[in-house]
Amino acid sequence: MKIQLLAFILLLSNAALAQEHDHDHHRHHIGIGVGGSSLLSEYDLALGTHLHYLYRIRPHSPLSVGLGFESVWDEHTHNTITALLNYRILPRLSVNIGPGYSFAKEEDETHKALSGHLEVLYEFTVGEFHIGPMLGFGFEKEESHASLGLHLGLGF
Repeated sequence: MKIQLLAFILLLSNAALAQEHDHDHHRHHIGIGVGGSSLLSEYDLALGTHLHYLYRIRPHSPLSVGLGFESVWDEHTHNTITALLNYRILPRLSVNIGPGYSFAKEEDETHKALSGHLEVLYEFTVGEFHIGPMLGFGFEKEESHASLGLHLGLGF
């Protein structure tokens, strides 16, 4: 019920605050995110950061492609490089999804695995910047995580 209420409030605020259908006319986007991440197998909360670059495939298209790098900073830093597809569902709501390659150094060995990434962003435009909440999931065969935090992006 709480998730449904949050979704309703976000959609309502989107309708109330919408300026135009495509509020971001830039082809390039650089974004950073910081938040709390939970490695699901360890039930611990750690700092999570991400950085991504997206390129809009055509002017005013809802689709962008790019690359992302994410780290979860616990006692063993977990890193992921991801090929991203971004789809802007609504003027302020977008989804990043894609395959990745994860690696983490644990004691004397490095754990490597293919992985996936899913992230939902709700952005408000403030000048040239985009800012808003993000919810992300990184999943692989042995180590998955969930993240909740703040996204800051710049279009150019």
